[in-house]
Amino acid sequence: MDFSASDKMDRFERDVESMAERLKKHYGREAWSEIDAMKDRLINLHRSNKVKINHSIMELVMGAYLIDRGYRVSLEHPLKDDLIADLMAWRDGRSMIVEVETGFTSPENALDPQSYLTARIISKIARYSMFADRFSLATPPHNILQIPETLLKPKRRKDELKLLKDLCDRYYSTPRIDPERLEDMKLHMIYIINVDTLKVRPLRPKTYLRLNRGLIPKLKDIKNYLRRPTFGAT
Repeated sequence: MDFSASDKMDRFERDVESMAERLKKHYGREAWSEIDAMKDRLINLHRSNKVKINHSIMELVMGAYLIDRGYRVSLEHPLKDDLIADLMAWRDGRSMIVEVETGFTSPENALDPQSYLTARIISKIARYSMFADRFSLATPPHNILQIPETLLKPKRRKDELKLLKDLCDRYYSTPRIDPERLEDMKLHMIYIINVDTLKVRPLRPKTYLRLNRGLIPKLKDIKNYLRRPTFGAT
């Protein structure tokens, strides 16, 4: 079945409205005004064709979870260098950025999805984590974030950082990642978002690694990625 552009926009708005109502019932009256503000923000951005439905619904669920825990939340929050944080949150004088990762890869990366997703995670942490006291990732249960093991170490060797930078540079050339950002990047928490049940499960990065150890790239995997041709670099 074909839908016109206006039909698609209506579907987006209906889905966001529906999720907002579910979240209001789930969290109670105290969160209503803030949930409505997030909903309106997403609808206005979609009318400018700046957001997509799957990602937006996860932002809404994540935002409501943080509001319920005493955070003030801003969706699609502008930062410096033309970066926009999926969620910016504040509580007790400290800030946190949460980036939502659905695991989507474009057709251009059909031949190198794991390599691309690993570079994407490295790039996200390096570019965004400097703009807040804490930086976290959020993802659905069916996606395994491709976080290199070395990112979870308190100190990273120069040869490890070079591998991470080389992989990022294959996919992100405008601008390239500064080595200093790779050295200073931080990851505070990983949130598992179940949209169906509205449940959000926070996991420390080390716990996430332990649960998914066999599915997270090691340095030898990154070396193998770098030996292969690049298909979807930008």
